[in-house]
Amino acid sequence: MFRPQIQKTSTLFFIALFNLVLVFLAVKSETKVKKIGYEDKIIAVEMMEQLIFELNKNFIIEKSKLDLYNSGLIGLQNSPITTIQDNDSLMFKSKLLTTHPNFAALIVEFFYDAEISSGDTIAVSMTGSFPGANLALLSVCETMNITPIIMSSAGSSAWGANRVDLSWPIIESYLFDNNFLRNRSIVYSMGGDNDNGDNLSDKGIEILESSIPNNVNFINEFSLIDNISKKINFFDSNSNNYSMYVNIGGGASSLGNGLDKDSLQVGLINFLDIQDIGFSEFKKSISYNFLTEKSIPMLNIKNIIKLVPQDYVSDIMTGDMKVGKGSLFYKYDPYNPFVISLCLLLSIALIVAIGIYSHIQIKKRMETHEVDSVV
Repeated sequence: MFRPQIQKTSTLFFIALFNLVLVFLAVKSETKVKKIGYEDKIIAVEMMEQLIFELNKNFIIEKSKLDLYNSGLIGLQNSPITTIQDNDSLMFKSKLLTTHPNFAALIVEFFYDAEISSGDTIAVSMTGSFPGANLALLSVCETMNITPIIMSSAGSSAWGANRVDLSWPIIESYLFDNNFLRNRSIVYSMGGDNDNGDNLSDKGIEILESSIPNNVNFINEFSLIDNISKKINFFDSNSNNYSMYVNIGGGASSLGNGLDKDSLQVGLINFLDIQDIGFSEFKKSISYNFLTEKSIPMLNIKNIIKLVPQDYVSDIMTGDMKVGKGSLFYKYDPYNPFVISLCLLLSIALIVAIGIYSHIQIKKRMETHEVDSVV
């Protein structure tokens, strides 16, 4: 018995199966979307990449096999200017995570989340422990036209800027003096225990003192409290309109003395986040002053493994991180309008094609049937 193509069981089964495949593709489709601040992220990342290039071009840096991206920002396990020794692998991993230029994109994201924008002024406390994070922040400030009022400690923990010939004061001075940066530290302190190098040798202190530029204020008071007070006064005298306080590393003046500062929350922090904190030394710190007395939010760049997305950690440690690529730059929204539209058109096209073919079959059959009837 004659049946047109559209009425055949095999054809209907094929149409159903084909449409199920199209529905599956449409449901599983995604749209690649640029994340907030994408343009600033790309510019900041490229600038940090350029700063790293300039350092490597102008300094003889003995690269370590541990420096996966040949940044030259991974220092030594120990040196005369090392303030904290490496007790576990977490310290090294944290340092490595900040050496990739993509770390600048993370800071851009934090700034956008905190609504920091062009023309804002921020207060910054840096240490030599995270030269990568320092360069990332400076790159972001240049990119977003943000003015940082910076105070740095010269010393560094293991694997940071702890080479005698490449400490943080030397790195910063070179980049500033050669016009690669518009901003630099206005104040330096020694760093280490009590922020005056109590855990450094006399030789280490002498090396760091000689690396600090003569035209930069040097704070080296007898006690940590005096150092903190003097730094707060410097911050206050340079601006009364800060939008954020940024801490990089574990400086005693910035976060308080002692190891309990490792328990502090990382990322963006406001006053409500520290109300129940049990770390008494923190209440004497610069950070606490900004959060409470000035009611200014804080960005705490420390414990980097907790700070960055998990896929960032895995990509860095496997050596797969590409500049300007990854979850810091793009997100994937469910459903892709193009894929859905294409699937709809294919489904309609298939049904129409089979319908037309069946119509032609029926027409031919009817013409043949009419001829037979006449005969």
